[in-house]
Amino acid sequence: MQELDQQFHNPIVNVLLCVADDKLFLGHKNSDWTGLAPILEADIAFSSLSQDDIAHASAFYELIQTITGQNPDQIAFSRNANEYLCADIVTKDDSFNWANAIARQFYCNVYEYYRLQRLSTASWTPLASLAKRIFAEQVIHVDHVTSWIKHLGKGSGDSNSRMQQALDTYAPFASMLFEAPEGIETLFEGKIISDDGCMFTEWKEHVDQVTNEAGLKATVAPVSGVGGRRGSHGAEFKESLCELQEVFSTDPLAAW
Repeated sequence: MQELDQQFHNPIVNVLLCVADDKLFLGHKNSDWTGLAPILEADIAFSSLSQDDIAHASAFYELIQTITGQNPDQIAFSRNANEYLCADIVTKDDSFNWANAIARQFYCNVYEYYRLQRLSTASWTPLASLAKRIFAEQVIHVDHVTSWIKHLGKGSGDSNSRMQQALDTYAPFASMLFEAPEGIETLFEGKIISDDGCMFTEWKEHVDQVTNEAGLKATVAPVSGVGGRRGSHGAEFKESLCELQEVFSTDPLAAW
């Protein structure tokens, strides 16, 4: 199916914004590590992953443009805080602590793996095609961060302790990745997106398998409450948004 009925426009835009905003902010945060990662190989890899995420975000904003007609740069950089639908974990400060950066990346990358996998079966062909293409790259992201989880978990007593502390710190925010975007039930009922059961359970099994093998534990409860998927963000989000929008606010005609 190439064309969407009008009734599905707002719900599908909400879903696309969730993906794009997650990717944009996570890529932006990870780009701060360029030149600062603990070893050269990690520096190059993390910079590459952040570039991937920002490029993925751009692709999803461009897909939104086909529905709303809005310029992708305007969508990405000119909204108010409550119009961004990312989960707040992607904007959480890592204090330039490598274990924190890896924990945040791990929770988000595994989540994105399953989200893209499900979106790749969408009946709306443009979404399915884009999700399939990006999913192939997401597999690489998951493999990379999984290797770091195992490396730090099995490395030494100190590295294990630091990694465990980081996983515990970000666990409460990881659960909010699974907050449902507004209108997704309409997409399920219209068979635009398949409702393939509880993604949290699938994600948690994957996370547990990796962390257990690394001698670690991820204590993440199912989602509860209202958060970023509905535009309700913590105070830390506004700081990240101001930083993200700084160049665009100075020159709205600048190309990203």
